[in-house]
Amino acid sequence: MGRVHEIANIRTELVDGFPVEAGDYARTKVEAVAKYAPADVHYARVRLATDGPRLVTAHASLDVNGKPVNAEAAAETYQEAVDLLHDRLQHRLVSMGR
Repeated sequence: MGRVHEIANIRTELVDGFPVEAGDYARTKVEAVAKYAPADVHYARVRLATDGPRLVTAHASLDVNGKPVNAEAAAETYQEAVDLLHDRLQHRLVSMGR
């Protein structure tokens, strides 16, 4: 079994007055994808913002041993946007390890 990787440093940015819980939720979901990375994630940045009156965007930038991995998702709620972001990051990280 391979070594489980982790995120050394993660920063969340909440724009447009999101509740603190939104940042905690985003942090937890992005931390969870580290196990799919082919190497440790040295840094991760997650940003939640609104895009118009009814759309939330979630963007993540990860540094996986010097290689950038970016993903973005949009949905009606921050939970849905972060869940989609998680799935996209997972797919990209799994693809890196192949």
